[in-house]
Amino acid sequence: MVQPTALRWEGRDHPFEAPEEYIGYRLCDPLDQRIGTVERLFVNGDGEPEYIRVRTGVFGSKAILIPVQMVAVDDERRTLVLR
Repeated sequence: MVQPTALRWEGRDHPFEAPEEYIGYRLCDPLDQRIGTVERLFVNGDGEPEYIRVRTGVFGSKAILIPVQMVAVDDERRTLVLR
């Protein structure tokens, strides 16, 4: 199994081109139980990611914000994992 890497902005541990790249990724807990689907990534004034909005519940009826420091990325599985 590939170890998830920390979510970072360009030039850091986990480079990516645009925040939209993570839309549609699944968010799972450390036991791989699905929590929801990434809907949006919010960035700060410097353009670095700060929060992830995740749709949860039946039919995605609820939304939660999660600080990016609380997740790791598994690009192979298109999943964000809570730490």
